[in-house]
Amino acid sequence: MSDMAIQELSSNEMDQVVGGKVTVIAEKGYVGIEISVGGYGVAVWATQGSLCGQVVTPKSNNSGCTP
Repeated sequence: MSDMAIQELSSNEMDQVVGGKVTVIAEKGYVGIEISVGGYGVAVWATQGSLCGQVVTPKSNNSGCTP
């Protein structure tokens, strides 16, 4: 194995490298994160006891929640 250091990318650096988007929202009773690159993405959020998710593609936007 090499001694290469692992470096964390900020959301701005990720946008520059892959043209993607990272959104994190945290409010009272709601926490969510969305990651997307080139029109494809995934979002996960928790609110009022439910865990929800969403898959985004250029042709569809599928989401669902599990209480």
